[in-house]
Amino acid sequence: MNSKERVLRSIRHQEVDRTPSFYLGAPKAKVELCKKLGINNDADEESLLSAFDVDVRYVMPRFLPGGDHFGFSYGSVHAQIHGHADNSSDSCFPLEACKTVDEVRAWNWPSPDWYEYKLPQNKTEVYQEKAIVAYDMGIIFLAAMGLRGIEGIMLDMAGEPEMADAIFAGIAKFNMGRTRQFLESNRGLIDIVGIGDDVAGQNGMLMSVEMWRRFLKPHIMDMVNLCREFNVVPYFHGCGGFRALFPDFIEMGIPCVGRLQTEARGNNFKEIKEEFGKDLCLWGGIDGQHIMIEGRVKDVEEHVAELLKIGAINSGYVAGPTHSFTDDTPAENIIAAYRALSGRTRC
Repeated sequence: MNSKERVLRSIRHQEVDRTPSFYLGAPKAKVELCKKLGINNDADEESLLSAFDVDVRYVMPRFLPGGDHFGFSYGSVHAQIHGHADNSSDSCFPLEACKTVDEVRAWNWPSPDWYEYKLPQNKTEVYQEKAIVAYDMGIIFLAAMGLRGIEGIMLDMAGEPEMADAIFAGIAKFNMGRTRQFLESNRGLIDIVGIGDDVAGQNGMLMSVEMWRRFLKPHIMDMVNLCREFNVVPYFHGCGGFRALFPDFIEMGIPCVGRLQTEARGNNFKEIKEEFGKDLCLWGGIDGQHIMIEGRVKDVEEHVAELLKIGAINSGYVAGPTHSFTDDTPAENIIAAYRALSGRTRC
């Protein structure tokens, strides 16, 4: 059973030879891991991913030369946090001053034509063997926060719904165009499309479920239908505690949900597996806030072993971090996690 089969069978809740996995980590974490493992620090991470024997490969369209008109997605302007280039946040918002829907529509929106869509041709074996996920193709609310500011877009949703609709529609149009071109350019190579969004925080949803259904669900459903058109799997991924949306995902035909942040309120892995495990394939689960940073190797091994025990019930689990491993995550703990995933520890 190769990696592609392993992941797709897990999504269908079919028997697999082992729980599949994915990796996401900050650049500095990768540097330390490569040093520890004695492997090349490849730009595409392939040496590291192979060393960890992970089953998923993430791909994205690349900007054409001169195609990045802003420097950052959607034109939001970033500032460094604590002086680190890898740790940044939006600092000003190009649609913040807009007063009318016409101003929003007249803005110089990003174009799908700014990208190179064809995947590199030197990785044919990887595309055939691994589960290929088109990453971050359908982000709407997070992009709107970068354009309007979090206060601005949420006030629009509450009091100026036509403004919110115009902003979300502009983002969704770009997302749909970019995703369609990516799938058309790589027919038969991409297995899964990430259409998630950050609509929740540590303590739960950032908006009511009703507001999510009113403003965001229709655009997500459009992406789901696009996935069906190309026979690829839609996968909703986001941060925080958005368990309240799981029944909607099931109704919409979204079979994958992640990256399940077990540290967030309401995200107890065992409870979610019991309640939704027959309908949803859960991704994530490895605690990146506490155990991976603060724990010992033994704690990490025991944590991963428990996740595998719960996740193995009726299949439907792809193991990996709840968020990208941060720079302060000890390399030995990350290595321990992936050795535990492959069964190479005392657990």
